[in-house]
Amino acid sequence: MNPLERSTKLKAEADELLREIKLAELCSEIGTLTKTGSYFLDLMVYPDIDLYLPPATPRQLFQIAAHLVEDHPVESVKFLNGGPGPLKNGLYIKPVIAVGEWERPWKIDIWAIDENFIEEKSAELQSFKERMTPKQRELIINYKFSILTHEHRTPVFSGIYIYQAVIDHGMIEYIEITEYLRAHSIQI
Repeated sequence: MNPLERSTKLKAEADELLREIKLAELCSEIGTLTKTGSYFLDLMVYPDIDLYLPPATPRQLFQIAAHLVEDHPVESVKFLNGGPGPLKNGLYIKPVIAVGEWERPWKIDIWAIDENFIEEKSAELQSFKERMTPKQRELIINYKFSILTHEHRTPVFSGIYIYQAVIDHGMIEYIEITEYLRAHSIQI
């Protein structure tokens, strides 16, 4: 399957997985899940779902993880108390779920973070989504597919810079996009 077909299949499978595990229901006590990243933009190239959740306690996140582990083929759950840069005050869980027929299992990145941060990032991605042309979408998906690592994923934190390079700066050559990523400390 070509990268565009792969992306379409990944998005459909992501939607189905979230419905099947009833993640929105599990998180409803905390608040609404907000789609973000390549999942929100429909630019997926590997089985990875990025979501935001309003601030939560570690206990609330562990309860969600426990429900997932009890009811689904969860391989592991990672927890972080804080992350890099603007995520330093957030809490993070990453359930890894062994479903699908990809090179790797599905992972779901959930950041419980300040709602102002969620609004700011959502507005930025909404702007990308509104301005992205079908041609840019195809370029982004093809480029992301071309830089998949040996772990069958894009380099960590590369997505936002790829979107900026193509949508904000109009870059169309892979070498230009790669240089832009390197200028922003992305390891390629």
